[in-house]
Amino acid sequence: MKLSIFVSFTALFLGACTMSPTKQEVAQTEVSDEEKAAAEEIYTQPYSARYSAELAEQLVENASIRLNSAKVGITNLVGVTGQYDQSSPLSMVLSEQLVQELHSRELSVLDFKATNFIRVTPKGDFALTRDYLELDEIMPITHVLVGTLSHHRDGVMANARLVNINTKEVASVAQVFIPESAVRQLDENYGQPVLRKAP
Repeated sequence: MKLSIFVSFTALFLGACTMSPTKQEVAQTEVSDEEKAAAEEIYTQPYSARYSAELAEQLVENASIRLNSAKVGITNLVGVTGQYDQSSPLSMVLSEQLVQELHSRELSVLDFKATNFIRVTPKGDFALTRDYLELDEIMPITHVLVGTLSHHRDGVMANARLVNINTKEVASVAQVFIPESAVRQLDENYGQPVLRKAP
């Protein structure tokens, strides 16, 4: 009896081992080089990031001073024919990207919009402000990044320069043309200021 149970169990066990499903081959489709390039294009940085990276690279290459001693404040680029106290979504995004790009190139970038406190509100917690009364009056900024945007039929020309905040001497310059397709991704108002002078 015990022998028959053992034989039956052994047969059942071996049968289970031999009856396991065969490994199915996974069908792999060939991906063309064009499809790979398109996928890489989708998952890379947005268009504007490559142009701010180009501006940063030119600023580093064209510098007439040792940039490792500069303390840089980055402002918004302004319309070349407009008021110098108005900005656009494109300008704001470029400025934010330039903070990252210049910092990654080991420049000392100061965020002058950072406050000395954290404002806790029901809508969120914040340490940045646009209220000049909440900002430090004295900051150790030695150079400021300024520039202009000029709209053309096929896009926007961005001119940036690094200026000594005390002597007004230009320490570096950069220029890049941003095609209209990239501009429209960021600038919903396309050229209309989002910051206006108070009446």
